[in-house]
Amino acid sequence: MSTTESQPALIQSKAKISYIDHLKVVLTVLVIMHHTFIAYGAPGGWYYSQKTTLTGAIIPMTVFVAVNQAFFMGFFFFLSALFIPSSYDKKGPAKFVTDRLIRLGIPLVFYSLVLSPVLSYIPYKWADGHDITYLQYLGGFHPWIDFGVLWFVAALLIFTLIYAFYRMTIGRITKVVALPSITTTLFFAIGIGFVSYAVRIVFPIGWVLKPLGFQLGYFPQYIALFILGLIAAKSKWLDYADHKRGKGMRAIALCLVFIGFPLFFFGAKNTGLSYSVV
Repeated sequence: MSTTESQPALIQSKAKISYIDHLKVVLTVLVIMHHTFIAYGAPGGWYYSQKTTLTGAIIPMTVFVAVNQAFFMGFFFFLSALFIPSSYDKKGPAKFVTDRLIRLGIPLVFYSLVLSPVLSYIPYKWADGHDITYLQYLGGFHPWIDFGVLWFVAALLIFTLIYAFYRMTIGRITKVVALPSITTTLFFAIGIGFVSYAVRIVFPIGWVLKPLGFQLGYFPQYIALFILGLIAAKSKWLDYADHKRGKGMRAIALCLVFIGFPLFFFGAKNTGLSYSVV
C-alpha cells in the first residue's frame, strides 16, 4: 500500500480538523436539547414526560425538534463514516472488525443489561408512583435486549460491518466524486424526502423495530448520509468546501426553516392533510 493510499480521509493534519470535534460537541448539545424538549412539550416519547400545555412553549419546542430531526442524527452518521475507510486501511479487515465490535458492542451490552432497566425503573417508581423495590421490578422486567437510546451505536455497528464485508468481498472504492454543487445537493435532499415518504407509508413515524430501537422511517436519510460520508472521505470533499458554498446553503436552510416550514404546517393544517413534524 502506498503512502498516498494510507493517508487519512482528510488532507489536513489532526490539528487542523478540530472543527469536526467542535461539530460533534454542537451535535451532542442538540441531542440533549432535543430529548429535553420532547420530555417537556414537543412531540415524541421519552423515559420521563411532563408535557406543558402552554402553546407559547409547545410551538417553539416543536419547531426546534422538527428542524433538528431533519439533519442532526444523519449528520452524526456522515461524520462517523468520514474516518472509517482510513481506519480500515490502517488496521486491516480482522483488526478493524474486532475493534468495532469491542468499541461499539460492549456499550450496547452494558446499556441493555445495566442502564436500560435502571432508566426504566426510575420513572416507574418516582414518576408513576409505584411502591416497588428495584429487585422486585427486575423480577417482572422483560426487555433485556433493548438498545434504547443507543440505537445509533447499533446502527453504526451494522453499517460498519456491512462496509467491512463490502471491502473484503468487492474491494477498495477507487472512484473519486467531485464535490456536489448546491443544485445537486438540493435535488439529492428532495430525493431523500420522496424515499422517506414512501418508506413511512409502510413504517410510519413511531413504529420501532424492536429490540434494535430503529425507527425505519428515518433510515433513508441515515443510510444515504453514511454512504455520502464514505464518498466524502475518498474524494476529500471537506478539503474543497468553501465559505461561499456554505453561505449559500445557510441561506437556503434559513428560508426553509422560517418560510417553508410555516407554509407547510399551515397548508397541511388547512387542507386536512396528515403530517408528522418529527
